[in-house]
Amino acid sequence: MAVSIGILINYRNRKNKKGLYPIHIRVTIDNNPQYYLVDLPVKVSMKDWTGNDLFWVAETNPYNLEINEAINQMRTKIIDLHRSLYSQKRKFSFYHIDKVLGFKGNGEIFNDYFKNYMRKPPPTVVITDVTWEKYDAFMKHLDKFNPALRFDEIDWEMVARIRNYLAEQRGRKGDLLAPATIKSYFDKFKVVLEYAAKRDGMLDVKQVESFFEDVKISVPDKEEGLHLEITEIQAFKKVVTDKQYPVQKRDQKLFLFQIYTGYYYNDLKTLKRKHVRRDFEHGYYIIGERDKNGNATIIPLWKFPDGVATLEEFMDPNTESEYWFRRNIFVDPQVYNRNVKVIAKAAGIKREISNKIARHTNIQMWIRLGAKRPVVSKMAGHEKEATTENYYKVNIAEVIAGTENVSFTALGI
Repeated sequence: MAVSIGILINYRNRKNKKGLYPIHIRVTIDNNPQYYLVDLPVKVSMKDWTGNDLFWVAETNPYNLEINEAINQMRTKIIDLHRSLYSQKRKFSFYHIDKVLGFKGNGEIFNDYFKNYMRKPPPTVVITDVTWEKYDAFMKHLDKFNPALRFDEIDWEMVARIRNYLAEQRGRKGDLLAPATIKSYFDKFKVVLEYAAKRDGMLDVKQVESFFEDVKISVPDKEEGLHLEITEIQAFKKVVTDKQYPVQKRDQKLFLFQIYTGYYYNDLKTLKRKHVRRDFEHGYYIIGERDKNGNATIIPLWKFPDGVATLEEFMDPNTESEYWFRRNIFVDPQVYNRNVKVIAKAAGIKREISNKIARHTNIQMWIRLGAKRPVVSKMAGHEKEATTENYYKVNIAEVIAGTENVSFTALGI
């Protein structure tokens, strides 16, 4: 691989009235050049330009020290990057340069590295809104723990201290963070730290792996009963909502749709047109991926006539939209949960209820009525393989066969 670096003024050769021009660093990789603008206090005139290494701008320019230093710092970043990748036997590319030059903060500080990872994740990583919230939550906790945690401070003991710190933090309601919540935050810490080790050589990869093998978070099994019984679903559906608050009727339908599909509220927001299909024999089904984890799902919506009605009622008439549902039907999750609680109370449901309980209800309902375990797993998106691989394993014929003995018609839901 042939690499060269040059410093150029007015590389486009364009004249202007003021006679002041920007400075770029030209990086050429295998005869392919890219130009990177140097952030300068002022532009430079041709008479002040010497082009000499380290003294590109002459002393005649009052900002010559600042300008030469800015050029040198930027060039040094690129050279150091090239050396680092070469020592790791990795290919030097413009992507790596863009990543380094776009870095904000101090590259030796893990907090800054984490924030840059969130700001510009790797090409192979897709951070959904839900996942981003977990990254952001961990970042806020880390900043309180130590706003400038250096990479060279991170060892087994430090990882354990961060875990213990999270275990002492409280959520919005004032309760200590649940183990599952702590684990979700801690997992984001692990992802970024392993990436920094593997991709940028900030730490030894094997050491980082050992940190998280030794420092674990135990999450107790989910409490039994976190789902609605069939009789409770029936009661929820029969509630006549207050006509003065039409949003209640809307959210009643959406909550039931969650029960029919096993989707979280945010999954409804991200449901795309391309994921809604119609089988010529049975009707609507949904094939796609859950917003939370990207795992493939396939849902035989034809089993639920009311679910089909909701799908059609709230469909976005704008065919240019990539999403199935209209954007204006969604509200803040807290508002939605509040509406659902009002309806549940009217239905005589005593247990704590929120949009999340709908997913557990869906799975328990399929199991209760005899759906086969592998098919339930596929409908719920529980497969751990990569999403693409899941699409090959999930097919509509399997769902038809696996649910053929299940009927919800007689139950009235």
